[in-house]
Amino acid sequence: MMKIKLIAPREPREDTLSSPFKLQRVNLPLLAALTPPGHTITIVEEAFAPDDINQDVDLVGITVMTDLALRAYQIADTYRQKAVKVVMGGIHPTVLPDEALEHADAVVMGEAEAVWPQLVSDAASGQMQRLYRVDTATRLQGLPIPRRDLFPGTKAKGYAPIPIGVETSRGCPYDCEFCSIGQTLGQHYRVRPVQEVITEIESIDSPCLFFVDDSLGLNRNAAKELFTEMIPLRRQWLAQGTVSLAEDLELLGLMKRAGCLGFLIGFESVQSGTQNEVNKIKNLKIDFYEAMRRFHAEGFGILGCFVFGFDYENKDVFEHTFEFVMRSRMDCVQLRVLTPYPGTRLYQRLLSEGRLFVRDWWLRGYPPDTLLFQPKGMTADELINGFARLNRQAYSFGAMTKRFFGMNPWKRTLLGCLLYAGLNLSTRKRYFIGLRNPQPFAEASSSIGKQ
Repeated sequence: MMKIKLIAPREPREDTLSSPFKLQRVNLPLLAALTPPGHTITIVEEAFAPDDINQDVDLVGITVMTDLALRAYQIADTYRQKAVKVVMGGIHPTVLPDEALEHADAVVMGEAEAVWPQLVSDAASGQMQRLYRVDTATRLQGLPIPRRDLFPGTKAKGYAPIPIGVETSRGCPYDCEFCSIGQTLGQHYRVRPVQEVITEIESIDSPCLFFVDDSLGLNRNAAKELFTEMIPLRRQWLAQGTVSLAEDLELLGLMKRAGCLGFLIGFESVQSGTQNEVNKIKNLKIDFYEAMRRFHAEGFGILGCFVFGFDYENKDVFEHTFEFVMRSRMDCVQLRVLTPYPGTRLYQRLLSEGRLFVRDWWLRGYPPDTLLFQPKGMTADELINGFARLNRQAYSFGAMTKRFFGMNPWKRTLLGCLLYAGLNLSTRKRYFIGLRNPQPFAEASSSIGKQ
């Protein structure tokens, strides 16, 4: 029998990407449910509570995203110094297993569900392998209900309840150049059986959910069946999806009746040249304004995501984005500088073109929205200054107030109003703190290729 600890790292910075919004995730409770009987399991979410490093433990599992690799390695090194075995999995170890193995006793490449029971058994018998490679996608049929009872207390202290994460699908068919999902979770869009999702939702003792799917509802028939079955459950939920959801009015109506409050939408860019290069939006049958009109007509709040630094963008993109955000009365805006993540075609292309300022940027401790490459359609200074100006414009108090009244306030629930205020005010604070961070490569075109 082993004492196992599963850890989700968290960067202790005020300007980190997810700071305004906390979510009770799915992956670690699912692994806990797949653990062979007889072992004791603890789940640590650093977003909610710090880890007790002195706790007696035999095996530590750490889920690693690239942005949190440094923090994950710090945790791993600390436990290994105490002679505790460490295994790492997730997107970053999947694409850079050799790097992760410098800090771990074992690494899982791919989706861990298929190998986790064997890995635990190997560790218990002292025969844990260095590398567990999963070459096939996890079958989403018959998965156990995640062990949410193992989560530490996650009562909300802020403006809204903590949503409980639920997964209905995996994979993404679009394979966008800047995204690693297709490389790690596959380009085949897989859907869980609707009745299994409903059974899981019924087991959750909370009215507030968040669908963690990278692209909710791409299988329209399955999505409509799910939302129809959810109507009598009387839950309120948020999700993330693509603009194309707005093409199907029947789907939007079912989402509303099923309890949808709003969702995160990756608009990525308002400039047509970039849209034609981003697979998930280039064949959109309606324009962005019509999509927003349809979302707001159902009372959905929209967190619109925009990324800056694509090759086909020029310096006018910031003015065009602000115009769209204000005219569409977007509820909340996520503004990001394009990040070349390892494992993506974007990273490989920028590396081959000699445009990366630093090859292993994730090991250098740069804050979010650091410009890490030489832009093509504008100078580095134009991108950095335009990005800062747009942040200040979009999150001025006047702009936030004007956007709030873009949707008829009577279409907003009380929780929706609280979400609007909380997300906007906390995002404003985080972005304005982030704008004070230095941009090490603002005038460093000569540093291209620096290692």
